[in-house]
Amino acid sequence: MQIKKILCKSAMGKCGFPSGGLAINPYVGCHHGCVYCYARFMKRFTGHAEDWGDFVDVKSNIVDILKKQLESSKYLNENIFIGTVTDPYQPVEKDYELTRGILKVLSNYDNPVSILTKSDRIIRDIALLKKIRNIDINFTINTLDEKWRELTEPNASTIKQRFGAIGKLAKEDISVSVMMGPYWPIFTNPTDLFREFKRVGVNRVFTESLNTIGGNWTGVEKVLKSSYPSILSEMRTTLLNENNFNGFYAEAKNKTEKASREYGIPVTIYFGLGHAGKFKQTK
Repeated sequence: MQIKKILCKSAMGKCGFPSGGLAINPYVGCHHGCVYCYARFMKRFTGHAEDWGDFVDVKSNIVDILKKQLESSKYLNENIFIGTVTDPYQPVEKDYELTRGILKVLSNYDNPVSILTKSDRIIRDIALLKKIRNIDINFTINTLDEKWRELTEPNASTIKQRFGAIGKLAKEDISVSVMMGPYWPIFTNPTDLFREFKRVGVNRVFTESLNTIGGNWTGVEKVLKSSYPSILSEMRTTLLNENNFNGFYAEAKNKTEKASREYGIPVTIYFGLGHAGKFKQTK
């Protein structure tokens, strides 16, 4: 694992999410090493020869840069998303505390803040999170199968740890949503997941189909070949054939909406219209 410090010129940039807003990413790269990570395309801009997940660049000056940027009125009340292409609570956060520093700065402003993570390390900052007037935490949980989680998200917190963190945040009246994505064939069961989401106090669920472009599918296929060879053909047929892909996610949409109604948790669905990457939002 290679870790190095770098300097950034800007702490915030335009967010590519459908809702717009601003993005803050305190690190470049992510040690969680998720095999399906859509952000792996960024590697080509980093100059790193290491595999995605084997390097992290630490933006050592990001807190000071953020303070300067927020002096401008153009950022007033803009939605801010922390961790759009890196997990802000990945293992290096324990030593560098950049996310903690960012939150201290943001606690002085009224910007709505949303944090995206797979780590229970966030509970370290509960007292600080409560100082931010409009805060939402979004955990990724797409399966209850711990073996599949370990293989596809090798260095992230366990499912049990994530549910534990959600429960602690919810008890402190901190809003928590879940990204149930990517929605996997075989390994994602929305009924079982929504039951757990209800138990720990999740406020809202988002879900998306697997983006199979480029290395995103390659990493998944490698896991299937080594650990689940018996279902490789089925997964490939479902996810790489456009008609099958559309049919699978149409059925997944119905199952997800049924679970949403059953457990009273609203859901926003981002499922692809074909595996080539065209996406449509449904509610």
